[in-house]
Amino acid sequence: MKKNLRWILLIVGIALFWLALEVNFFRLQVVRHDYFQKLAKDQYFRRLKLHAQRGFIYDWAGNRLVTNTIHYDLAADPSLVKNRKRLIRLCAEIFKKPESFFAAKLRDKSRFVYLERKVTAEEIQPILNLNDPGVIKIPVFRRSYLYGEYAAQLIGFTDPDDRGLGGLELQFNDLLKGKDGSAILQYSPGGRIFYNADFPIETPENGKDIYLTIDKNIQTVVEQALRRGVQNSRAASGMCVVMDPNSGRVLAMANFPSFDPNHQQDFKAFNKKNRIITDVFEPGSTIKSFVAATLLQTNLKKPGDLVYCENGRLRLYNKVFTDSRAHRWLTFKKVVSKSSNIGMIKLTQDLPANTLFRYLKSFGFGSETGIDLEGEEKGFLRQPGTWSKMQKASVSIGYGIGVTALQLATSYAALINGGRLFRPFVVWKITDPDGTVIEEHKPVLIRKVISQRVSNKIKEFLLSVVEEGTGTKAKIEGISLGGKTGTAKKVKPEGGYYSNRYLASFAGFAPFDEPKYVCVVIIDEPKTHFYGGQVAAPVFREIMFKIMNLDMPARMHKNDERSSKHEMLLVRKNRNVPDLTGFTREDAKQLLKAKDIDYDLRGKGDYVIRSYMKDDELIVELGDRPIQSEKMPRLTGLTLREAFTLIDLSKLQLKIVGDPTGIIYKQSLPPGTIVKNKARLVLTCSAP
Repeated sequence: MKKNLRWILLIVGIALFWLALEVNFFRLQVVRHDYFQKLAKDQYFRRLKLHAQRGFIYDWAGNRLVTNTIHYDLAADPSLVKNRKRLIRLCAEIFKKPESFFAAKLRDKSRFVYLERKVTAEEIQPILNLNDPGVIKIPVFRRSYLYGEYAAQLIGFTDPDDRGLGGLELQFNDLLKGKDGSAILQYSPGGRIFYNADFPIETPENGKDIYLTIDKNIQTVVEQALRRGVQNSRAASGMCVVMDPNSGRVLAMANFPSFDPNHQQDFKAFNKKNRIITDVFEPGSTIKSFVAATLLQTNLKKPGDLVYCENGRLRLYNKVFTDSRAHRWLTFKKVVSKSSNIGMIKLTQDLPANTLFRYLKSFGFGSETGIDLEGEEKGFLRQPGTWSKMQKASVSIGYGIGVTALQLATSYAALINGGRLFRPFVVWKITDPDGTVIEEHKPVLIRKVISQRVSNKIKEFLLSVVEEGTGTKAKIEGISLGGKTGTAKKVKPEGGYYSNRYLASFAGFAPFDEPKYVCVVIIDEPKTHFYGGQVAAPVFREIMFKIMNLDMPARMHKNDERSSKHEMLLVRKNRNVPDLTGFTREDAKQLLKAKDIDYDLRGKGDYVIRSYMKDDELIVELGDRPIQSEKMPRLTGLTLREAFTLIDLSKLQLKIVGDPTGIIYKQSLPPGTIVKNKARLVLTCSAP
């Protein structure tokens, strides 16, 4: 009996063992199948991200401002690394980090760890020379800002993973970033890494491209002039915006000090702020132009009306108002040109507060301009019901009202273009990588503010400011233009005004007859002088002088050396196109592709025998034999830096006349001249 019981217990035990084993097999193979399959795949497979190329950013003429360069992510599979100590030492030396940092990474239990992100091929070549099977090199793109600080606050910047963190890079991040793809990386039993065709590659979709309204040449001129203006006046900072008054298109937008988006982490937050749309300030006398327009539009005053300016000092409502210099009798027009505070206050005594408010509001003050940028401030313009009589007097001379630099430029555009207020814009169009236009922005007219008659009168007022008033330092010989100076004490954070901190400004336009440019210059806390006519007007003058030359027709006086100082050549957008004569066909195509220049290839052969512009298109003619070009290219309209890329300096005796940071408007060797060894070349640059 006992023997049978033992056999029964043995059989039951064996049965229970096999049952438990089967249950466990079922649990492992069925219930937890997905879990263990994932473990296996994680051990033998790795999904790698294939980075999409971020969209490019261009200026109005198609010049690429922001691009992407090929870099590499350096990674490792710790289980496959053969020479761990050597790899750790090299990484520490190259990437300037402690050896313990990389040692910890290589102790990781996973099959994939990053050693360093977005490095150049040259940097990691010593590591690749190890031929270690555990080292993985992954190509990625890195954002590259080709012109450094150029329009930096507008364009913005990205983080190490190319996510937009500021400016247009942040605002349009979803459009620019594209969609990443992926590929499966497989490990063989021997540790070799390869791609398995059974796992198809998901191709990345590159981001959209953005074309700005900014003109690269004008932006460069503005940034250089603003930098000099701030430094020469020892000011804290400066802003400048240039617009097309007939469309609202922003041609340049600059802040100084600025920053380099390629190394944005090295700069203060202040430098990265687009203060043109975010900083609100009291405009001072630049507001008088709009008050004058209101008086003319309502027929309350005429340009010749006389006003007594109290010899420069007026007590009104228990407050003393003063002028920068004493005046007695002035006409309405001269009140503006001489920027008399007392004259403007007395002229507006009969102007109802509601009417002044309504016109200032119609010009856009106290409201956002509607520009296609995020973070715009609307300034402030209080309701007239809250105004005291002194408040109206203060507003008429630019105190008690807050504006942005962009508002001021947009409103001045309406003031001199016939009274049409346009919505400003900086994004022209958005395209697919193949050039298909997805979205295009066109001028938007918001409202008509004043009549053409009043606009013409105000232009005459502003012309007199430059010709004989407070803005004479903005005057340019041979060019009629107008503008208005502004000087305002800065507001203390706790209230009241600083006695020795000023904001100097100049708002102007050119040319007088058919304005093409409106330009506003703001200099914050200048130390040398504090009046707008002294520190902001000269910056405006330099900017207008140079950008007007970008449009000026050629005025060459051949065979008359006595008139050489008046010579000025047409500056054309295509002047930076090199002479391709003698290039191989492939070299020419690669160069033009790198410069983003469209061209028409004609003829057959392996060499370029001639290249020239026709109807704004570059024609490249091919032939069978190389032609060595020793002809002098056209350099007028270029900066010295651009010119030096087109000439062989070793064959020339070079002399620079004028401002070396300016635009070349004369060359002693005419285009097409055969250049002999050590020929003398004199390049004359425009002066500020």
